[in-house]
Amino acid sequence: MNSTPSRVESVRKSRARQNWALRGVLSWVKPSEDTIFQSGLLMSVIRTLSASESNEQRDREKARLEREYRKSDQRLDQLITNHDQSLKDVMQIFGEVSGRLAEARKRIRTIKDNLAACKRLLHCKRDELKERWLEGVEHKHVMLLLEQIDEVRDVGERVGSYISKKHYLHATQLLVTSLTRLGTDLKMVEALKDVNLDLHARREKLHEGLIDELHKHLYQRWTKEVLALRRQGSGRDSTNTLTRAGSDRASIGTGKSDKSRKNLLEMMTTPNKIKGLAEGEGLQEDTIKRRMQKELGIIIHRTTQQIVEYHPSAPPDDPPVSSLAYLKADSREAKLLQELLQVVFDQFRLVVAAHQSVLVSMRASSDKHGIEVHLYTMPDVWSKVQAALQVMLSEYLDLSQLGANQQQAPATFTETATDLSSFFTKKRTPRSKNFSLFKFEASYHAMTMNSYLMEQAAGQGGLDGFEIGLSAIDGNTSSNTNSNSKKMTEKMLVCPASPHNITAIFNPLQSFIREIEDALGCSPGTHCTLYVFITDYIKDAFLAQLHVETAGRLEQATKALDQWRTCREATLLKTMKVNRPLLQSSISVWQSIEELRWLLGALPLYADHFVSMMCNTLMNYRETCQAAYRGITQPDSEDKRIISATWAKDEDISRFLRDLPNWRALQAGVSSECNIEGDENPEEVGERNRKEAEILTGNLGDQLIPQHEILADPAQLRTLAHLQESLEWFGSCIVKFATSLPKKSTSNSILVSGEVPPVSDASVQTLTSLAKDFEELAHTCLLVLHLEVRLHCFFYLLPVARGGGFASGLDSQEPDSEVLKLIKDLATIDEALSNTLHPRKCKYIFEGLGPLIANILMTSVVHIRRINENGIKKMCRNIFSIQQQLTNITMTRELALDQARQYYEMLYNSPDEILNAIMNRGKQFSELEYINALQLLHRSSPGHSQELLQTSLQRLSEILGDIGVTV
Repeated sequence: MNSTPSRVESVRKSRARQNWALRGVLSWVKPSEDTIFQSGLLMSVIRTLSASESNEQRDREKARLEREYRKSDQRLDQLITNHDQSLKDVMQIFGEVSGRLAEARKRIRTIKDNLAACKRLLHCKRDELKERWLEGVEHKHVMLLLEQIDEVRDVGERVGSYISKKHYLHATQLLVTSLTRLGTDLKMVEALKDVNLDLHARREKLHEGLIDELHKHLYQRWTKEVLALRRQGSGRDSTNTLTRAGSDRASIGTGKSDKSRKNLLEMMTTPNKIKGLAEGEGLQEDTIKRRMQKELGIIIHRTTQQIVEYHPSAPPDDPPVSSLAYLKADSREAKLLQELLQVVFDQFRLVVAAHQSVLVSMRASSDKHGIEVHLYTMPDVWSKVQAALQVMLSEYLDLSQLGANQQQAPATFTETATDLSSFFTKKRTPRSKNFSLFKFEASYHAMTMNSYLMEQAAGQGGLDGFEIGLSAIDGNTSSNTNSNSKKMTEKMLVCPASPHNITAIFNPLQSFIREIEDALGCSPGTHCTLYVFITDYIKDAFLAQLHVETAGRLEQATKALDQWRTCREATLLKTMKVNRPLLQSSISVWQSIEELRWLLGALPLYADHFVSMMCNTLMNYRETCQAAYRGITQPDSEDKRIISATWAKDEDISRFLRDLPNWRALQAGVSSECNIEGDENPEEVGERNRKEAEILTGNLGDQLIPQHEILADPAQLRTLAHLQESLEWFGSCIVKFATSLPKKSTSNSILVSGEVPPVSDASVQTLTSLAKDFEELAHTCLLVLHLEVRLHCFFYLLPVARGGGFASGLDSQEPDSEVLKLIKDLATIDEALSNTLHPRKCKYIFEGLGPLIANILMTSVVHIRRINENGIKKMCRNIFSIQQQLTNITMTRELALDQARQYYEMLYNSPDEILNAIMNRGKQFSELEYINALQLLHRSSPGHSQELLQTSLQRLSEILGDIGVTV
């Protein structure tokens, strides 16, 4: 019992030593699951033996444990046998490691001892070591300063090298770094004073050079390229093409130039971070902004100079008929001014695009460096563009002379109709006095241009430029202003300065203004300052000037009408598409209307105002023409009338004459010959003429016509013919113009620049109504001429029968004196009218005179007291002479006068012979004409009784009754 525990104990110890060795070896190896299991099992056995209560249980446990140990030994022996070499290697390595660890412990112990000794020694030499350390630091700083001095000495050359290579960023960084060192670390180095001054000078020069380089990119590079390319082409197309090319370059940027620009912009903002360039301010807001308008002015001047050189001055032509003639779309001045404006617009667009690109690049660069830069904005750029354009427009619109040239103008001008008659009322002639019509000194344009000129004057060291600007805006007439205005006129312009220049450039300006407002994001109803400047100028200046000029033109037309001046210039009449002389007044007024019509397209925003001016001009001219017509047809008072004018106003006579086919053919523009001869037979023509003669004869009665009731002066008839021809042409022109106007109620198309905009329906109706008034007055004049010629026949022929002398014993070979006067009068009238009126109108006037004269002569039988063969011959001679004259005028034989001559030749027969001829040959004249002939024969034969006359009349009545029944 005792031997067993001791044996177990010895085995346990032996196993323990083996396990310790194995653990030492296997500590380098990861334990396996079996080893962990066996260890757990051993611990379980030990707990079991300790807890056993009987020896049997221990014996059983002992036997089991011995078995397990034997298995373990066998397995261990097997493992040792299998891993013998590995165990040897491990044991060897383990021995070496253990030896090295022991040596390391010894060295560490030695180091500790040495450190303790050093500590004791350092404590004894502390002050001396501190002094040596400070000397080392000082020497190191001195070496650093020497290196910086060496670098600073070479900065000038390096900066120059960078600038020559366009490496602005590197040059700026090097320059600013060096100046920072000179202002801090090397501040007290007296030997670097000259270097410091040189670098400061280089800094200022570099800053100015950078600004200049940036301005070249903004204002010169692409704009000069556009102008250079423009020289290679000609016309608008090449300009547009080159502008688009320039715009593409400015917006996209290509290659080296774009890289240089980005490098430049990044460099311009970098000094804000590292400080030093321009006292650390870098590129501030005013750096570019204050030079902006000057650069834009240079662009305008450069463009003007090139256009003037490219288009040398043409020799002066004849003075234009109107003040607007030289500014029409095809005129040289208008084309040059439009070309200047278009090229300036194209360059300004490039400048704006360049500024936009600059701002984007500068913001990107400032964000990259994390700095804040006070930059200008795109509205600032557009503001300067507008100010530069206002300065240019002020020169071309001649603001300095406008107030001095106009001495009177309406105070206000609205879109409603303006009464122009006030310009033609008689008034005292005022003393000539120079004063300004309007002033712009409080306008935005004046303030903008004044500030611009003050900036220029500041650079010139005086106020001359500012004074010139004031004279251009205010229109002062003082000596200073006159001299300054003279300076303004000496400036280079592509065309003469004139307020009417606005008409040539308004539409291009409006297109550019829309671009500006779109860019500025103006809300509906709000406009940019350039729009306000243009509209204010047109309202307050141009329209005032136009009203004065139109009033002057109408006043001249009135004076011309008073003097009845006519235009016979072939070239002008050909332009008007007429071949007859026209009144100078009608041409002048129509030219005013044409100018206003042209202004509808040139200034479409004021179309209603111009149409209103047209209506007022036409109303005044209508009154003038009516007064002129009354001056001819009503020369003295209401009591003394002109019969032809009274008949023309008579509704029945006027309606009858206008219902005749010859009038309708005349108004339709068709030849009377073709119309009447083609649609009417000779009997109808004769019947119509006889009916007209009867109506006129019945309306006149048996009274003789006083001379003051006819227009005896052929010059008056010629004047009336001029008035008729002119007013008919004038009215037709107004009708065509009114018809061509687009109406607001029917127009839905988009307005194209230069086209006439839609106008109100009321305006078109007013124009049409006025045109009809002119045409009606022209028709009245033609009717007066038509009637006046017939009244002349009455005037000269009615006294023939009443004068007697038809029963004389002498056979005179000459026609009656009154007939000779009529023949001469008809020839004079024909000569006066044929050179004035259209041939078809002359034919209308003289056509039908034969039947009228025949009717007058045949009805005059009742006024002849007695007649014999000599009297009959005389009357036939009168008829033949008149017939010959009418044939010369109308170029046709007047058959009605043949009938009148046959009527008087019938008087050679006795009453019985006349009645027998009616029975044999039929009726040739009316019953009344036969009765008048029988009564004349009875009066011419004193021996015949009254009963014989009654018998002849009774027989005539029976014969005509039988013929009528037979027919």
